[in-house]
Amino acid sequence: MVSYDINFNASANDKVAKHPLFLKYNMSNFDTITITEVKADLGNVLATTGSTAIVAYLSWLLRVKALLA
Repeated sequence: MVSYDINFNASANDKVAKHPLFLKYNMSNFDTITITEVKADLGNVLATTGSTAIVAYLSWLLRVKALLA
């Protein structure tokens, strides 16, 4: 099982880089990302071991947004 740091870090061969939710936010400025939308997307992710990378990424987005608040 791969572990993800609290500060998200994706390598070039990480599967998360191809995930639709990663692609959705990948090229966005943090000020254009809404907490409500990220939480809604996170809530729709299946709670499986296969979703750990995207959950880490979405959680990281929420932490960054909290730092900017």
